[in-house]
Amino acid sequence: MTTFSSGNYVKGTNSVNEPNKVLTQETRNNIFKYIENNQGVHFRKICRDVGKKMGVVQYHLSVLEKNGLVRIVKDGRYKCFFTTRRNSLDYRPEDDLTQEQRELRENVIITMKRKTPEKIMKSLLKNEKTTHQTLAKICDVTPQAITFHTKRLEGLGLINSEKIGRQKVYSITERVSQIVNYL
Repeated sequence: MTTFSSGNYVKGTNSVNEPNKVLTQETRNNIFKYIENNQGVHFRKICRDVGKKMGVVQYHLSVLEKNGLVRIVKDGRYKCFFTTRRNSLDYRPEDDLTQEQRELRENVIITMKRKTPEKIMKSLLKNEKTTHQTLAKICDVTPQAITFHTKRLEGLGLINSEKIGRQKVYSITERVSQIVNYL
């Protein structure tokens, strides 16, 4: 028998907001564990890798979200999924981060899912300061493409830029360097 209440409804259970009972359903638990191991994963990738149809995954994700087990972060037209700290079954080092640091970490993870921004971030993490032209060569894209991506990364607060003579030089922000070990 199913019941409805003013709280969150989970089909097949008479409980509301009980994460342990929510995860007893095998498919839902598999989806949760997949997200936990692949933070920032996109919806369709979950469907492909878990081997379930979109409707099934969508239903289970809505139950997980309503019960506070996953968090959705919009990235343009994509939805990226993260497990929440308070409901994760095992301790993770990132549990020690503040809310602001956690959101910054999520932005870095989402950014690293795209090819050119990933190359930019990895290059800046490896080399303290890198010029615009060097980034264009490393990423194998035009300088205009680097301008587009670096402006976006600056807007997210992930990198800084400064003009040294005629060269524009980029570096990782202090905030990002503090959370690098939690990526």
